[in-house]
Amino acid sequence: MTRPSSSGFSLVELAITILILGLVFAFSMPAFSGLSASYQLKGATEDIGAQMRLARETAIATGNTRTIRFISSFQGSDYHIWDGAVANPKWTLPKGIVYNWGGGTVNTYRMSKDGRCLDSGMIILQDRRGNRDTVSVQMSGLVLAK
Repeated sequence: MTRPSSSGFSLVELAITILILGLVFAFSMPAFSGLSASYQLKGATEDIGAQMRLARETAIATGNTRTIRFISSFQGSDYHIWDGAVANPKWTLPKGIVYNWGGGTVNTYRMSKDGRCLDSGMIILQDRRGNRDTVSVQMSGLVLAK
């Protein structure tokens, strides 16, 4: 007498597989959120560096000094081009990214028409986990995102 062949999975096998997948997913979520936060920090640093370089190039092209300021929640922005009365254009930092006002952070930079920066210093960004990234601005006008 031959036994009928069974195909498929039993309910117990399926439940154990789903349980194992759930555990793998639950343990990997913190790693994915940490990875996302580090990419947001790196992206914010690169954005600020790019805006600083653009302000320098605009100052050279127009022959006018461009001021970029880094002040949280000022006129709906976290950093902006300042014309003396209005913040325009303006940008915000990603959620969870803040300025670290410890040693070295400067909040105003003026790019002159000859390409130099009249104020040198750093903009230090920090995420919720305490990781930091820096934009360094030199008197020569060179902007480095580290």
